[in-house]
Amino acid sequence: MPDLPSNIVSAFELTVAMRHIIYRKRGTLLSVAAIALAVSISLVSIFMMDGFRDMLFDVIIEDLPHVTVTPKEGDDYIYLYHSLSDRIWDIPGVVAVSASLGTSATFTYKENVENVAMSGVDPEDFESIYHLEEYMIKGDLISVQSGKKVILGKKLSERLKVKMGQTIYASFPDARGTSLMVSGIFDPPVGWPEDLAIVSLETARSFLNEGDVASNVDIRLGDIYQADAAARSLQDYGYKADSWQKLYPEILETLAIETFENNLIMLLILIIASFGVGSVMYLLVNEKTSEIGMLMAMGAKRQSIMNIFLIESGLLGLMGGAVGAVLGLALSLYLGNLEFSMEAPGGQKITLPVVISLESFLVIIIAAIALSIIAGSYPAYKASRLDPTQAINA
Repeated sequence: MPDLPSNIVSAFELTVAMRHIIYRKRGTLLSVAAIALAVSISLVSIFMMDGFRDMLFDVIIEDLPHVTVTPKEGDDYIYLYHSLSDRIWDIPGVVAVSASLGTSATFTYKENVENVAMSGVDPEDFESIYHLEEYMIKGDLISVQSGKKVILGKKLSERLKVKMGQTIYASFPDARGTSLMVSGIFDPPVGWPEDLAIVSLETARSFLNEGDVASNVDIRLGDIYQADAAARSLQDYGYKADSWQKLYPEILETLAIETFENNLIMLLILIIASFGVGSVMYLLVNEKTSEIGMLMAMGAKRQSIMNIFLIESGLLGLMGGAVGAVLGLALSLYLGNLEFSMEAPGGQKITLPVVISLESFLVIIIAAIALSIIAGSYPAYKASRLDPTQAINA
């Protein structure tokens, strides 16, 4: 029998593939379900990973300095830090600068004594980087600017058993003891020390009996990826300047490890699911051996036979991908709106970080189709290699 025209063969291939899919309802449902489950799990994982990454970068952007400058080699403090601030503001992209003076101190209230990390700051500059006002429970940060006042972390105030308006005594060897009135209480953000106490720069300098000095200067940039360049420009002046990538390497390491593990797990899930499609295709080839022989006897080319099973594998992957995309989207939206009553800064409820991306949809669906076709390639090749005479009599 003469070969059929290529356009008829193409329609013929699609028709036969669709007939197989409809005929084997159970196998089709199992294949689609396996792919759909794999795709939905992969999408939820990707969306949560993207949300986790954005959450970490929000922390960097919103609540952490991008560059921190500390004293020159051999110096205890940054002297003439106003000149350093002028140099910092000359760096392109700088949006905030905050100097601070940190020291250890012993706080005493009645019979209660606690060792604390006391930090002297300019309230407005400090707020421009750390946004501490969001974590204030009572009082406000700006209050430390007037007189000798202090704001305390919540747990520190509880250990001292001190309340708003009451006075504590700060002391330390070689320091000038002073009385401080509690003008604010805050809930420290995640990662901050619980024993932190904040005063004004003037109060910290008076306590240490020091002049116009600072122990570090924090910098915020408009573009966080310019941090290394900004740090290098300050290192040229002899200061120790570290970017957020160096100060918080665990953030980058966590992102890299989580991304690799997530992608590997998703790939393995998709491969396992796609080989379920390959198993169905292999069984179908064995069941349809006689039919394949008859089609080849009627003039169907070996390539056409192979295309039938590749098309079928791709269609199963496409259907599974579409169903999985809908399930993954629905589950992601549900998880993204689900609130958890967990301990968090300020005591508010938190939600899972979920970021839905069209690009992720397309990548996962295309991967599901491609892997399904790859998994079905051996059964398709086996079908195309059958001998027509033997196949008809099988």
